Amino acid sequence: MIRVSLSSHPSYYYLRIFFFSSICFGTLSSISAADKVDFSHEIVPILRARCAECHAGDNKKGGFSINDRLSALTGGESGRVIELGNAGKSYLMELVKSDDPDVQMPPQGKRLTTKEIETLARWIDEGAAWEAGFTFDKQPYEPSLELTTPTLPPATDGREHPIDRLIDHYLAERKIPRPQGISDRVFLRRSSLDLVGLLPNPDRVRTFVESQKLGKRTEWLEELLTDDVGYADHWMSFWNDLLRNDYSGTGFITGGRKQISTWLYRSLIDNKPFDRMVHELVSPTDDESRGFIDGIKWRGEVSAGQTIEIQFSQSVAQSFLGINMKCASCHDSFIDRWKLKDAYGLAAIYASKPLAIHRCDKATGEVAVATWLYPELGNVDPQATATERLRQLADLVTSPRNGRFSRTIVNRLWHRMMGRGLVNPVDAMQTEPWHEALLDHL
Repeated sequence: MIRVSLSSHPSYYYLRIFFFSSICFGTLSSISAADKVDFSHEIVPILRARCAECHAGDNKKGGFSINDRLSALTGGESGRVIELGNAGKSYLMELVKSDDPDVQMPPQGKRLTTKEIETLARWIDEGAAWEAGFTFDKQPYEPSLELTTPTLPPATDGREHPIDRLIDHYLAERKIPRPQGISDRVFLRRSSLDLVGLLPNPDRVRTFVESQKLGKRTEWLEELLTDDVGYADHWMSFWNDLLRNDYSGTGFITGGRKQISTWLYRSLIDNKPFDRMVHELVSPTDDESRGFIDGIKWRGEVSAGQTIEIQFSQSVAQSFLGINMKCASCHDSFIDRWKLKDAYGLAAIYASKPLAIHRCDKATGEVAVATWLYPELGNVDPQATATERLRQLADLVTSPRNGRFSRTIVNRLWHRMMGRGLVNPVDAMQTEPWHEALLDHL
């Protein structure tokens, strides 16, 4: 089993595992259309906030349900409400745009914004794509925090690697043909680009393709994985994106954004274990890694959701736990179980002074109490100093008992290699993985 705590060469150990699987399953990666409406991030929040109260679960007002795609397309007592590929002829769009109190949807409460209406229209015009397996008619997936040790299925065709055994069994159960292996040229190209971001030397390609040596692919991977400089140079972009270290937009004050590039590059080139990296990010021992938790200090007055304390809550939760805390930073989330008090409780761990809770940018009159999201693993002492609270939080986040952290990091690496996570989207770890046993094994 891969452990997040590795004594040496974490890049070698993690990435070797993923590349042995990609040799055999090179055709499993998917291509996403970045310009299309994102169902999970854009459509689900709208439907949950504006439609679910009357049309999800056991509630089917007017005979209409959005529990799943088939139900939504079937319509209700008034007939179909969605015309695939044609938002202009969809009754749903008429309802959400109407000003008639007897017709408009939702009938009460906050109306859809212009942007939300435009997003719904684009979604319908694009064919109303729906995340496979998603339904409003069941509780969100919530695995135990402790990692499990799955029983490995028997090997088939001499394929003994644990990843092969788990995926072969998965495909066989579903009567899905096993993808063909990839050619030497494709293998060299993919492995080189993914691990060090460079194409292989043409002479090396020629020699490799002509070689009949057994185990040549393993030797090639080992050579790439021991290239610490190439690894660090290439994977800086992955960590820069994850940690928002590359943010360079306008609006923040001079000196209001601390770069952690020197610390990050040194951590990668030294093969620092991932759990140790995260511990140093959450509980910095010096200024070199402090930029992550300090976030961005914006110019002028900012909304409650843009303060550095709330940025801390959002960044730690999203990057290392796969939790979207942005919704819960404003109000109780519509898309998962997290509440306003959870977002502010996490933010208060960082805060150097009492943190007033705001709901939708309005003060509630309450003060946040420093609280960890998973008390079954322990908690932080709200009376301790901010420095000590951060140390306690870092211990909890990276605890070997915290399977949420391990799964999130592994899922991000799988997504990087395969183009799609075992859990998709990667920032929504409350989503059931397509292969739970494989995720926990890794």
